[in-house]
Amino acid sequence: MTGATHVAIAVSCGIMAGCPNTGLALIAGGALVPDLDHPQSTIGRIFFPLSLPLSQWLGHRGPFHSFWLWGLLALAGLIWKPFFFIGIGALLHVVADCATVSGVRAMSPWTNKLFVFFKRSWRLKTGSGAEFGVLLVFGALAWAGGQVGSMGGISAMLGYLTGAPKIMMEEYKLKGLQKCFVEGKLRWNNGRIEEGRWLIIGSEGSGLALQEEWGEKLIHVPKQAYFIRARLKPTEEKWEAVKLKGWGKTEHTCYFMDTGKWYIAQEGDVVWGNIIGKDIVVTNI
Repeated sequence: MTGATHVAIAVSCGIMAGCPNTGLALIAGGALVPDLDHPQSTIGRIFFPLSLPLSQWLGHRGPFHSFWLWGLLALAGLIWKPFFFIGIGALLHVVADCATVSGVRAMSPWTNKLFVFFKRSWRLKTGSGAEFGVLLVFGALAWAGGQVGSMGGISAMLGYLTGAPKIMMEEYKLKGLQKCFVEGKLRWNNGRIEEGRWLIIGSEGSGLALQEEWGEKLIHVPKQAYFIRARLKPTEEKWEAVKLKGWGKTEHTCYFMDTGKWYIAQEGDVVWGNIIGKDIVVTNI
């Protein structure tokens, strides 16, 4: 297979697995590394002084296309994480080459047995139209995976599509101090249904404390109302967080938690405990 196809397969798998951007870059690089034993490959041309002697010594698709070599490198990721991503990228390269006409000696030098998938007529020839089709498919998967990733992953996408409150809660808990809104429908305890957008202040056990965008009171879910439909809307902002020992007076609006419940504090109010807000300034009293 060509380098572009190997990269497309590896990156699409990495995206679907939720790898971070740095990990994706290392996986993409790892997907090219096994072809160092071929001077005319994408990576072989770049590192020709190394690739040529490797090709003469080991031959193409020999030890450099073995499961054990790259499996050991991936295990070395327990010591240094980049090794894991590079090893996984290289392993995906070897697996993909098992679907080509030539196959690979995936356990070389212990055995020269060829590892292949499918019968010969189904296998891919490097540079063929069939391989180009594979490149297009995995390129499209990588693009789709990127779109899913931008939404926060498969779970977040499902939550957005279905409006499931449970998925929204799970995704919110992964955001840490990231400032988030939630859009959806609330059913109040008196039966009234309200549709809107609320700022999430924080978790309260299995529930949430919310504030209307222009409101001054907090809504406690599910004590006062519960979601019929909810979609998480993360922002690029992050809360400042302070843990106060004793009491203090806040100089700006902020939020503080007491006995598992969030409260809002205006300028000059007394606060204590865990405090979040923007530009927190507290004077000890």
